[in-house]
Amino acid sequence: MTHKEKKRELFSRAGSNKRRWIVGALAVGVVIVSGGIFSYQSFFTPQTAQAAFQVETVKRGDISEVVQASGTVQASKRSSLSFSDAEEAKDAISTIQVGVGDAVKAGQVLATMDDSVARIQVTNAEANLLSAQARLEEAQKRKSPAEITSLQAAVNQTKNEWELAKQNIDGKKAANDVEKAKASLASAQKTYTSQQVLFAAGAIAKSEFDSAQASLDQAQRDYNTAMLTARQTTGQAGVKVEQALAAYQTAQEALQEANEGPDAATVLSAKAAVEQAKAGLQQAQKAWRAVTLKAPMDGVVVQVNGNVGEIPGNDFIIMDNSNSGDLEVVAQISQSDIGKVQEGLPVTFTTSSYADETFRGKVKLIYPEAKTDAGVTTYDVLLSVANQDNKLKIGMTMNVAIERGTHKNVLVVPAQALQTQNNKDGVYVLRDATAQQAEEGAEENQVEAKQANNRSGGKAGRANMPYRFVPIKMGYFTADQVEVTEGLTEGERVVILVNTQTSSGTNQNGNRMGGGMPGFGGMGGVQIRGR
Repeated sequence: MTHKEKKRELFSRAGSNKRRWIVGALAVGVVIVSGGIFSYQSFFTPQTAQAAFQVETVKRGDISEVVQASGTVQASKRSSLSFSDAEEAKDAISTIQVGVGDAVKAGQVLATMDDSVARIQVTNAEANLLSAQARLEEAQKRKSPAEITSLQAAVNQTKNEWELAKQNIDGKKAANDVEKAKASLASAQKTYTSQQVLFAAGAIAKSEFDSAQASLDQAQRDYNTAMLTARQTTGQAGVKVEQALAAYQTAQEALQEANEGPDAATVLSAKAAVEQAKAGLQQAQKAWRAVTLKAPMDGVVVQVNGNVGEIPGNDFIIMDNSNSGDLEVVAQISQSDIGKVQEGLPVTFTTSSYADETFRGKVKLIYPEAKTDAGVTTYDVLLSVANQDNKLKIGMTMNVAIERGTHKNVLVVPAQALQTQNNKDGVYVLRDATAQQAEEGAEENQVEAKQANNRSGGKAGRANMPYRFVPIKMGYFTADQVEVTEGLTEGERVVILVNTQTSSGTNQNGNRMGGGMPGFGGMGGVQIRGR
């Protein structure tokens, strides 16, 4: 905002504060008019009419600048609730325990669904976890001294069995049986041969020969059986040796593991199974809890979108903290003022709903993205506001004053003293001895000044004014006063033209001059303040 724009705003505010003074001046002016034109012509020449002014002394003081804006009240917290975490166990709404406008506390139950499916899932998950924990406990368990002694005995036993298997006692017996069967076969063969000779010679009967034949056949069968048994026994002996060796090795490994403690890989696998079971239980418990909808914060219910017996959708219940003392206001700050706003600055609020009350807060956040509407660029600024007695309501329009800061013990002049001349900001400063001349009502050379003024179109009159224009540099602005950083010194007296109190018009020189009745502003006199 340029200095011209600031002054325009300041004068528009200041004008309303001076209406009573203006009415009184005009009333007196009417009396003078009715008194006769002669008085006006004798005492209120154009020069003295233009010279109607008040005088203020430049002094030091404190000045606080504010950024004015408007905004809308909103809740600082808002939550949209649904049964989205209960998708696997989703069912119809069984109860709704709140209504629109109800104040609720954090953790309070708002609504529920049937939880039978969710409870079954939790039970299964708990069983899986217990099983996994038992396997882990077994994997981590160390063997007791008695168990180690038993394992050592198993090692000794399997070793003996292996040694015994290697001796192959059954194989030796089978070999002996083969030898006996072979000898019996040879004897039977010999007997058969001799009997065959005797039978051929007719020395023996045929029955004796047949008996020798049968003995030979039986011996042959016994020999074959012995040979088969020997071969089977030899094969089985090899298998028994291998089995005994394997049993011995297994017993050794079991003993070694018992002495070394739990197997790391087995324990790790068992732990992973336990963690997986825990995760499953947590998921099931979450789904079970999700069928009961609870308030996440203290607040008030603003919407209930569903009925008992229906399948709930998204945004089932909406709540905010609009019933708390911690609300927010979103204000729109102009592009020219946004550079003055910083997070943490104090803010005061007023509203037409409570004309005599002031609310307080701070700047919370300045949104970086600009908004442009009808060629006007603004920025949203988030402000906190203390909602004492819960008077503020969502959507209320607030007048916002962001307190930029205070400059102490600086030079200040009334805002009404500001003038613009040749595109420069400044004030009119009373010339030397002006106050005394004004009070005595000196009227010397009025006729000459009037004639010169008429001939020059008013330029001579302005040149002979009892004040002069002084450019200044300004700091903080308020509706009533302005900080002067350069151009003036303490004790100087600045002129406030009476007409500038009644209008914000601009004369042909670019000065902010009033548009009131000529010659009646301030009754042609000089009011001096701050002596």
